[in-house]
Amino acid sequence: MPEKAKFFAERLNSCLDENGAPAHVRERVAILSKLLNLPKQQAWSFLEGQQLPSSEQLNRIASEFEVEANWLCGEE
Repeated sequence: MPEKAKFFAERLNSCLDENGAPAHVRERVAILSKLLNLPKQQAWSFLEGQQLPSSEQLNRIASEFEVEANWLCGEE
């Protein structure tokens, strides 16, 4: 799981980059938390590659950033 979570984090951070999010992780956590209505700790875990989202959360994230859920997880 850690490798998949790290890959997911890279793709999620890439999505945030493309949408003009600030580079500082605390600001990204706040944005992601508010955008997806997640606890800040969970948003941080996603961004740092420590946790994978549930399938429901993954679909919400993919929808929000207009990408495929499979792409976020590296299962292209």
